[in-house]
Amino acid sequence: MTENQDKTVGRRQLLRRAGTVAAGVAGTTVVGAAVAGQAQADPGQPVIQAANNVVNGGGTTALVNPANGPTLRLQNTNLTTSGDVEFAGPPLVLTPSGDFLSEQAPIGSMGVDQYGNFQVISFRDGNTSIPDYVFTTGNSNQIVPVLPQRVIDTREAGRRGRITNASATTLDSAGRLRSGQTIHVALDDFVHAGDALFGIVTATSAVGAGFLQIFPYGTPRPPSFASLNHEANGVYSNAFMSGIGYDADAISIYALQTTHVVLDVTAFVVGYGWVETEFLPNSVNATGRSAAPGADRKAARMARAMKNRPSGV
Repeated sequence: MTENQDKTVGRRQLLRRAGTVAAGVAGTTVVGAAVAGQAQADPGQPVIQAANNVVNGGGTTALVNPANGPTLRLQNTNLTTSGDVEFAGPPLVLTPSGDFLSEQAPIGSMGVDQYGNFQVISFRDGNTSIPDYVFTTGNSNQIVPVLPQRVIDTREAGRRGRITNASATTLDSAGRLRSGQTIHVALDDFVHAGDALFGIVTATSAVGAGFLQIFPYGTPRPPSFASLNHEANGVYSNAFMSGIGYDADAISIYALQTTHVVLDVTAFVVGYGWVETEFLPNSVNATGRSAAPGADRKAARMARAMKNRPSGV
């Protein structure tokens, strides 16, 4: 065995001892070593690109970097554009698997469960690892305050435009929400893919004592709750929080007694969705928006959405 061969064998032994995969590492400190061959995933077996590589008998591949720079850098240079949007190929994919990371996984372990949630082990209770969820826009949300906006006011015909099922059945001749009826209120010119909203609801000119219920559009009306209790005639207001419909950015309002309804919004809850910037407190264009007729509002919203939506999405 030559001196160079001896050094090469010794280097590979050290790499196996550390469990490290290496292939032609630049700047190696092994002087005079032969040109590095293919990286080894299993003793005697190469890592084959564009194929599954199985470590027979298990084992861990470790990358150890004693320097200050990054230990691993991944880049995917495949970029495609659609309109003004640029899409990048993923530099790393964690294959979804299982419901939770293993109870035996060491601290620092990361993975994606079969539902697409990102998990990490940051704590061990005795011999048991406890997985934590890493919150992303897919499984968390934030409260986004807006300049208070009047969504509907049934006392004025011009402010009933967001009621998507306005008719002689749901509203009386004065525009009041009829007893035992439910109206659906669109929010899609304020928020997109919203989770919930904070607001203030007011009942006025009610024909009798009763209550209002606000609940997510598209869900059965819960029978035993009240967003607001009111008496006849007077003006009664209450702050509320309600979920927003899953399939449409809308809420539903039910009245036990015929009454005018005024609805104001003060904040939205969003995860991967967003709030129109013109309603944010720091927006120079933040102004109240009148309730335009439903058809006009929806047409303008659709035109804006189609203009800004990437093709194929």
